[in-house]
Amino acid sequence: MNPLGWTLAGLLVLCLLAWYLSGTAQRLDRLHRRVETSRAALDAELTRRASAALELVTSGLLDPAASLLLADAATASLDAPRTPAALRDATDADDAQRWRAESDLTRALAAALPAAGERAGAAGGALPQGGERLARVLAASQRVGLARRFHNDAVVQARRLRAQRVVRWGRLAGHARLPETADFHDGTADGDVLPGS
Repeated sequence: MNPLGWTLAGLLVLCLLAWYLSGTAQRLDRLHRRVETSRAALDAELTRRASAALELVTSGLLDPAASLLLADAATASLDAPRTPAALRDATDADDAQRWRAESDLTRALAAALPAAGERAGAAGGALPQGGERLARVLAASQRVGLARRFHNDAVVQARRLRAQRVVRWGRLAGHARLPETADFHDGTADGDVLPGS
């Protein structure tokens, strides 16, 4: 093969390599955006669940002890740190605190909801607003489980792609932080489902 042929073959290989690296970098960027979007959706669902739990506390369906327990857990959930993605470099402790608060709210809901369901059933149609609030809490809890699952799936896919040699060697992830899963008890993991869901 003459030098021109070798040069053209080398350029073709370089173009194919550049195309592959560019496509991989774009895929990684899409996965990182998906992680951030799913994290925002999870944050929104967690806030919705805590707000619905506070509304349930005021409905009269719960006894005073369950109301106090649930109000404390929901307030702690709403007060837990919610750091924007751009500032999330040093917030592993914030995430751990947040996931503890969310797990505590899940346990408080699991403890309070059986009593609320019994009271709503005993009241029949006397507390329609309270029954609606109970249904809102159950629906929000189910959506939290789904949002957490979607977020963790996106994180796993991003981490899997970032673990590939070509991504590491080519430094295609840039300075983006390695995404972390949302590790808290949401009431649906391992077959543990909230009452009434």
